[in-house]
Amino acid sequence: MATAKANHLPDLAHYVIRSALVEAKLMTEKHARDAVYAATLTEELRNIEVKIAATEEALQLGSFATSIQHRPCCAPKDRPDAKWIREKSSELDLRLRRIEEPSKQR
Repeated sequence: MATAKANHLPDLAHYVIRSALVEAKLMTEKHARDAVYAATLTEELRNIEVKIAATEEALQLGSFATSIQHRPCCAPKDRPDAKWIREKSSELDLRLRRIEEPSKQR
């Protein structure tokens, strides 16, 4: 998985976040059985959610996060399954697109 040295969200979105979200969306049940891979991807989603939440707060988009039934990135108590990882990835992708909209209109 990619790691970023940049703290600027557009750069992170382009180089790191998008690729991690795509990877998570492609999660299969077979991949989910690999505990290390699933845990690593889950941790990456948690890190992405923290970055997105901070940006939403800075841009005062918090109401959007609650409007899509935002819930903290807490994986199921046992091991996260492929469905949960794909759903969380889709949620984060929607939130990221919402953040990017104002910057594209400038």
